[in-house]
Amino acid sequence: MKMNNIIKKISFTIAITGLFCGVATAQDQSPSQGKSEAAIELSCYKKADMSKTAVALITAKNKDGKFVPAKNARVNFYVMHDKEQQLLKSANTDNKGQAVIVLQKDLPLDDSLYFTIVAKIENDNLYEDVQEQIHYKDANLTLNLNPDDTARLVIAKVTETGKDGKIIPVKDAEVKFYVQRLFGFMPATEDNTISTDEEGEATFSFPKNIPGDTAGVITIAARMEDNKEFGNVENKANASWGVRLMVDKDPFPRALWEPYAPIPLILTVSILFGGVWCVYFFIFFQLRKIKNEGQLTINNSTL
Repeated sequence: MKMNNIIKKISFTIAITGLFCGVATAQDQSPSQGKSEAAIELSCYKKADMSKTAVALITAKNKDGKFVPAKNARVNFYVMHDKEQQLLKSANTDNKGQAVIVLQKDLPLDDSLYFTIVAKIENDNLYEDVQEQIHYKDANLTLNLNPDDTARLVIAKVTETGKDGKIIPVKDAEVKFYVQRLFGFMPATEDNTISTDEEGEATFSFPKNIPGDTAGVITIAARMEDNKEFGNVENKANASWGVRLMVDKDPFPRALWEPYAPIPLILTVSILFGGVWCVYFFIFFQLRKIKNEGQLTINNSTL
């Protein structure tokens, strides 16, 4: 009887131990085990062609505890509609950790005429779940300039549409002016930021010393960057206000410091090398002639 009680106690102890081990194993194998902590930086851009894009920059902690761009992370983009999230599109991040989608033209708006975009990482094998959202109004940025204006005034106007459909000027919005270059945009001047007035206009005097193309045409861009209400909005226009680029008729002249050497130098070097090779051939010919004559002399003496 005592032996049976002992066996029962041992079996109970083994069962409890196995239960706790199973729970611990299950915790160790939980889905979040081994995943990296991630963060999202979400932005919205409205371009000159009126198209909108949402850009999610994903960073994740590496082994050193530093946040670095997260590659190949699956990002789901949602839009708020009637207080519910509707999936717009999913995209994977590139080598820079960016996932980009094109937004539809008519986004659902709330009662205050704001649209809300949400970016999420959900059930990813490498990164923990995280989300970020942006809440912006839709704004229009127009550029007005007169190519024949000697004062070279660029007028950027920022407006929004009210609930009644009327166009409302946006006051005190910071607009920055840029010039398009081959590899991007550069500030038109050191102080290139102008705030809009009561009419929503920011007036900028374009400098006179910026190079253009062969016809003096230059691309001017105006931007609102990271505006709290409207996000990032830009517009562009061309004007012949740049310094004309003078094209060299002979971009590769023959000179010692150019890819093509001068003709006299080529002739001189060719003559020198040609003379050296002529001497080599003459010596070779003479040696062969001496060898043949010596062989002939040996054959005659033998006879």
